[in-house]
Amino acid sequence: MVAPEIGTSTLTTDFGWNEASGRYINLSTGQFVPFSEIRDALETVMDASAVRMDLLTQKLIDGDITLASWQRGMMDNIKLSHTAATAASRGGWAAVSQSDWGAAGQMIRGQYDYLRNFAAQIADGTQPLDGRALVRASMYGDASRGTFEEQRRRGEILIGMEEERRVLGAADHCDDCLDAADEGWQPIGTLPAIGDSVCHTNCHCSFEYRQSTGEESDE
Repeated sequence: MVAPEIGTSTLTTDFGWNEASGRYINLSTGQFVPFSEIRDALETVMDASAVRMDLLTQKLIDGDITLASWQRGMMDNIKLSHTAATAASRGGWAAVSQSDWGAAGQMIRGQYDYLRNFAAQIADGTQPLDGRALVRASMYGDASRGTFEEQRRRGEILIGMEEERRVLGAADHCDDCLDAADEGWQPIGTLPAIGDSVCHTNCHCSFEYRQSTGEESDE
């Protein structure tokens, strides 16, 4: 078992990772730790990343940095938040497999593509450098929530979970999320991924998993 880490700091020295079950364990009690607690901790990393992205974008608006410098800084923060989300979902940095990193890399490249389009629109003037740019920049930090959930889904498949259902988070819900939740239990991997709804990166939904026998994973 390894101590899970998020960003550059240890999430908690009280948790370890059990590979067979794909679960965090409280080392003091021996009990499984709900993934909702892990994702709550990840939110602090996302918030910090969003603050840094806001500062970068404000500096660009104020003319204190170049567009190229802004883009490089945004890419650095995107990579940090998505790799942290991957590590959090898969048991900590030391437990992440090459396959996990490969999947993370694909998700990060997708975010880089969105960012290049963002930068191009700033350059040609179709994206005004005002509060709207700040709102758009903040979405990149929130996107790592979807990476956490997708990497967790991959892990649940590996330990034999066969069905999933959408769990609505504490937020206003778009029609897509409500419809997905109404579907109930479905074969794993068939419901829309977190972030693929109308609410995009503002989505606070998660998933529960179970085997077809009805044995559920922890949440």
